Amino acid sequence: MLTPGQKLFEYEIIRTLGQGGFATVFEAQDRVLNRRVAIKQLLTNKATNDSAVKRFIQEGRVAVALQHPNVISIYGFRIQDKKFYMIMEYLPGGSLENLLEKKGKLPIEQAVNLTLGICEGLAKFHEHGILHRDIKAENILLTADGDPKVIDFGIAHVPEAAGGMALTQAGFQPSTVLYSSPEQVRGEPLDARSDVYQIGELLYYMLMGEHYINFDRLEAQAMAHGGANQFRAQSKLYELLEEAICEEIPDGLRILWREVGALARVVETALAKDKTHRFKDAAEFAATLKVLSINTTPATSESENLALLDAVTYHKRGQAHASTRNYEQAIMDYTQAIALDPNYAEAYDSRGLAHLLMENYGQALLDCSRAIELAPDFVTTHVNRGIAYTGLRDYDRATIDYDTALKLSPKNIYAYYNHGNVQLWLGQNAKAIPYYNQVIELEPTFVAAYLNRGVAYTELKQYPQALADFSRAIELNPAYVHAYYNRANLYRELRQYEESIADYNKVIELNPQHRFVYDNRGDAYAAIGNDELAGNDYTKIMTQVPIIQPKRMSVAKSMFMPSTPLDFLTRGE
Repeated sequence: MLTPGQKLFEYEIIRTLGQGGFATVFEAQDRVLNRRVAIKQLLTNKATNDSAVKRFIQEGRVAVALQHPNVISIYGFRIQDKKFYMIMEYLPGGSLENLLEKKGKLPIEQAVNLTLGICEGLAKFHEHGILHRDIKAENILLTADGDPKVIDFGIAHVPEAAGGMALTQAGFQPSTVLYSSPEQVRGEPLDARSDVYQIGELLYYMLMGEHYINFDRLEAQAMAHGGANQFRAQSKLYELLEEAICEEIPDGLRILWREVGALARVVETALAKDKTHRFKDAAEFAATLKVLSINTTPATSESENLALLDAVTYHKRGQAHASTRNYEQAIMDYTQAIALDPNYAEAYDSRGLAHLLMENYGQALLDCSRAIELAPDFVTTHVNRGIAYTGLRDYDRATIDYDTALKLSPKNIYAYYNHGNVQLWLGQNAKAIPYYNQVIELEPTFVAAYLNRGVAYTELKQYPQALADFSRAIELNPAYVHAYYNRANLYRELRQYEESIADYNKVIELNPQHRFVYDNRGDAYAAIGNDELAGNDYTKIMTQVPIIQPKRMSVAKSMFMPSTPLDFLTRGE
């Protein structure tokens, strides 16, 4: 360990800046060039590890080869007495982590500028296929002027063509768990969109003053669950973290939509659980931030051109695009319709539905609320706003909207169905069943209602009713994977292993990539003593996504209510 005052090459050590599991960083004075530097020393216990040394060298090579003002500069690399040192730029502004701990929520302009710098620094690396994989507040250092610099490419994925040293293992996705993207947690192949997710986490943190995951709350839940059994508590904590990262919508997004408007859409896009809904790389993320204000205020010449087509035409064109799942273009057309007629409730409703279909729940909430403000009796929008609230985990407000829809339209199957789903999400299975009963009474072929009612019956251990519902769902839709999967699980619970295997086979036929089926079919084979086939299935799991709860039931999602015109709002043909 280097100590203050110690001489090393032409440098004099001043103090220790920090230490991690890989290296220690020191502040030092360059006695020749009369400047401050940072010296990163590979830990002694890592210096004998060939892979660790290669990563250390690779980190320096990457930063030198692809220099950028928003990436830390590397001045040199030294070896002495089998100890490895990297000489780096000294950044006096401290880390973003220290700034957030000190100030909490940052001003919007500062948060956006910091995010832009981070994105621009990483964009050049993404161009060459390099993934950072560990973007977090402590890995962003600040200059004296407060500009961000990305550091620590120690666990980056670097293709050999970009100077990589073939260090990434198949299925190995190192990162800091709390900052991991969903695909990192699941062990899936990564691309630049995983870095985008981590940048989105930082932007959320800067705007909200806290990480989107309340780790202390999850840890308390895990400890309460595990009690004195530390292994059980740790397992529960990882399960809760997986759910928070891979499934749950951050609670603070509702607040962000109220506080920062359209910028919340950028955060929501970056943090999309499905990576296909995120920005494709850091460059696209930066470009979106740069034009945000331009996109929210159309230029005068553009406004004049809009007059060539009326609001109804844009609305109809948007519906045509939505029918082909081109939701981005549909949203643009609905936005044009609203620009021409700010009181066009149906355009707000349609745009809200498009956002729902893209899982942009915060923006959908704003559009649906505006439509209801213009037309309080708009049943469709009450149902769809309830779905937006459900997506944001605001179940109380979702329930109010579904109840309002039922007062306005007592036979509305979408309101009953989604009301039942809220009860199911809350674990109130007995309360969910009457809502599904109403749906099935009004529409006997509503297949998702049978599936979810079957799930509720299963949780209540009313197995004959559950089996009947899953079978009815399959009768209505012979290609319904969820129904086969749930019925297979139920057969296995009832020890009817041959029947369960037949249903698992059907799931695999319909969806060979199903996340849970091989584990469960393997259990069924093991139960009947067929260890060879069980082993084959368990082997398949190793090449798939790691699972925390492989026995979980499949539930049908919220059901959007199609947009329908309001007679008193419709603008002529």
